[in-house]
Amino acid sequence: MSVDAHPWPQLIDDLQRFVRRRISDAHEAEDIVQDTLTKLAAQLRDAPIEGPLHAWVLRVARNAIVDHYRARGRAEAPVEDVAADDAGAHQLEQAGLLASFRAFLHALPAEQREAVLLTEYEGLTQAELAARLGVPVSTVKSRVQRGRKRVEQALRDCCTFEFDRRGRIVDWTRRPDGDCRDCGC
Repeated sequence: MSVDAHPWPQLIDDLQRFVRRRISDAHEAEDIVQDTLTKLAAQLRDAPIEGPLHAWVLRVARNAIVDHYRARGRAEAPVEDVAADDAGAHQLEQAGLLASFRAFLHALPAEQREAVLLTEYEGLTQAELAARLGVPVSTVKSRVQRGRKRVEQALRDCCTFEFDRRGRIVDWTRRPDGDCRDCGC
């Protein structure tokens, strides 16, 4: 997305919400927002931002929040909680990633796509799906496993991922040499 076409008011509102959820003092929160916007302006002046702009801004803000708590000896909140899953922030940061996931999932062969969708998203057990399809459970297990591996490989070919200690994605960046022809990044 070009910088000129970006909805700046929405970006600033999202940034303010993100910081205020993590910093209780309104003045300190506003300082972090302003510092983040200053870094954004400097970055845009020097070079284009690789990847989604929202993700870059929220990553810079998250780092500033971590620094804020570290400077205070973690007295106010554990640093690990700053990177904890926040539904709104993750929806913004991972919109492109989710679009990629959907594209890769729908690019699977029909049998694998059906197996992954019905077991992972519709809640069927593999045994229930096997009974519905009239195939052995081992066949369904194989389809699910192969489908998962294909989607995972497609995502890894496109992007690099950083995980928290619980195995959740906390950051991702598009590979400069990645194969992202079906990617929503």
